[in-house]
Amino acid sequence: MTQQRHDEVVIRVDNLGKCYRIYDSPKDRLKQALWRDRRQYFREFWALRNVSLEVRRGETLGIIGRNGSGKSTLLQMICGTLTPTEGSVQTHGTVAALLELGSGFNPEFTGIENVYLNALLHGLSREQTEERLEDIQAFADIGEFIHQPVRTYSSGMLVRLAFAVIAHVDASVLIVDEALSVGDAVFGQRCMRFIRRFKETGTLLFVSHDMNAVSSLCEKAVWMDSGQMRIHGETTSVLPAYTRFCFESAEAETKTQEDSDKHPIPNPNSDNLDQQALMGQWESEGDWGNRNAVISNAELLNKSGEPTASPECGETVTLRITAHCANDIDNFMAGFIIRDRTGMIILGENNINHGNQPTKAKAVVEVDFEFTMPFLAPGSYTISPGISQGDPDTPTVMHYKPDKLIVQPLLREKIVHGIFAIPSTEIKTRIMP
Repeated sequence: MTQQRHDEVVIRVDNLGKCYRIYDSPKDRLKQALWRDRRQYFREFWALRNVSLEVRRGETLGIIGRNGSGKSTLLQMICGTLTPTEGSVQTHGTVAALLELGSGFNPEFTGIENVYLNALLHGLSREQTEERLEDIQAFADIGEFIHQPVRTYSSGMLVRLAFAVIAHVDASVLIVDEALSVGDAVFGQRCMRFIRRFKETGTLLFVSHDMNAVSSLCEKAVWMDSGQMRIHGETTSVLPAYTRFCFESAEAETKTQEDSDKHPIPNPNSDNLDQQALMGQWESEGDWGNRNAVISNAELLNKSGEPTASPECGETVTLRITAHCANDIDNFMAGFIIRDRTGMIILGENNINHGNQPTKAKAVVEVDFEFTMPFLAPGSYTISPGISQGDPDTPTVMHYKPDKLIVQPLLREKIVHGIFAIPSTEIKTRIMP
């Protein structure tokens, strides 16, 4: 049954592109209208170009990328609210979309009137909407504002009402574009519970800057960059590549020539370090940083001080990160994160609040993180160590090693409901007559 669902293509995008005409002045727009195609008074801006992909029934696809990368443009053309300049889009089934705030709402209509209007646009009759109206109101939970004009709503109230409608229209394809970020925590959890239930039978396209949400919800991901599809594949491979790109881009933007002179990138011929040996610790496909210091080793030790890949949950363990400094470091910082098999971050720690740690060139730095291994749900987990320098609020990454260690914690007799269980719990039960 599952195989049949995943064999059917519900969204097919073929060589899709969207071009806008950019005019330098209003008179150029008038000239273009008069001359039509005989002369050109505009510049072309391709918001999207050469995008092709297929989404099969039952798949969950995350779409990530920086602002202006073409994510929303792609979704609008899939929904049919924007006409492509070139290429084609085919969809099968009922598509429900939550795009930019207030889209599809008439600001002068009341919330109730907009519910009927949006439900009709999604194929529900008035009778069907009336049957579900009470549930829609309860999901939105905006009280008497449901009877007020939408123009009086806050952004959070708009999202509540819009999501409440699409949650009750029996869609087979759900598209959510970053709208959940404006809701409060309680409503966000309500929406996530609905999305997780929807995933069991429907197809999801999810746009977000929250990499943990994408990792948790989506099996596959698309990385959009400058209007083109850069990578399309499994979430576990796309997210690390995008994260690395964001880190490197941020460092390139903030790095000045003065910083380069003060903290030069180590030269392979430098006498500061045994570069030949340390470069063996740098995996070019995954590692990134400015290489002012390099992680030479990272290991997880059990309570006896022995390396382990199967730590016992509830027992004391130590993560030891060893680094070699190529240059003087004004403030040496180290940390790590633990991810589950989907790439979602479970926990992390660092020594940022332990005071300024200056180091000299050729120094070897060893940082121990001693902690109680959490009671994690059964499965494999990865540990990613990293070192950085500079201001704790805006640190510069020197070396980050994604998924350096793979561990399978031993759970023993403890039962985990959810992601992890509390290491030690004192439970007291009182029965009052």
